[in-house]
Amino acid sequence: MESQSIDAAEFRARQRESWNIGARGWREWSEYIDRGTAPVSRRLVELAGIRPGSRVLDVAAGYGEPSLTAAGVAGPEGRVVATDISPEMLAFGRERASAAGLENVEFLESDAASLDFPEHSFDAALSRFGIIFEPDGEAAAARVRRFLEPGGRMAIASWGPPDRVPFLGIPLGTVMRRLEIPAPPPGTPGPLSRPTPDALGGLLAGGGFSDVQAEEVQVTFEWSSPEEFGEFIKGTAPPITAMMASHPQEVQDEIRAAIVDTAREHAGSDGGLMLTNLVLVAAGRA
Repeated sequence: MESQSIDAAEFRARQRESWNIGARGWREWSEYIDRGTAPVSRRLVELAGIRPGSRVLDVAAGYGEPSLTAAGVAGPEGRVVATDISPEMLAFGRERASAAGLENVEFLESDAASLDFPEHSFDAALSRFGIIFEPDGEAAAARVRRFLEPGGRMAIASWGPPDRVPFLGIPLGTVMRRLEIPAPPPGTPGPLSRPTPDALGGLLAGGGFSDVQAEEVQVTFEWSSPEEFGEFIKGTAPPITAMMASHPQEVQDEIRAAIVDTAREHAGSDGGLMLTNLVLVAAGRA
């Protein structure tokens, strides 16, 4: 599903820059993100068949999830290699692993298309909201499949469609309306690029995986106010920040205020904001 309009090298360079900048916000909000997304990490580890002693590859691991969850299951006799395009996110991941006392995790800087390991190096592979940013996800999946033992499983996750992922749909929709940005073509790399079970499962099937199955997981986030939600998005959503980056600061400020105002429409009577979001997970066998 590679988009012919995307220069892959340029796209990856922009991603590296955006996520290096975004790492600061992920440091600030990491505990909050962990609480909300822990069910996704646990389910991916289950679907990948990770057990004590497993050798695991995490593609586009960011700040170290589901790497750390997998490392806890694999135990001291297993190992996890967490890869990502952003050195700043990886640096934070190393800090988190050290703080958790996990010594069986290695962090390696690489985009998904450049990964290079001997055949049969791993028993399982994971990617939580990561490989969906790769310009040619199917080719990346095929590459990972070669690193797995025969029968090894890969489990991946994506967000669903914008109307069922309000924590992203609200700010994305607001930015696109204000800046009159048209919807990207289907398959354009990003957090919402594989919004259906067929699209996400197709990434694995296109990479040569068999017995591909997809399912849904619900993720709920809560904020004390729409304003806190606005700060969360500002700190943790580089794709949204990048859409506004070329515009004057006053335009960016206006849009951020509009995001808060739109979020206020979904707030409860106490002023708090609770948004339930659809996550798709899929797994296949090498």
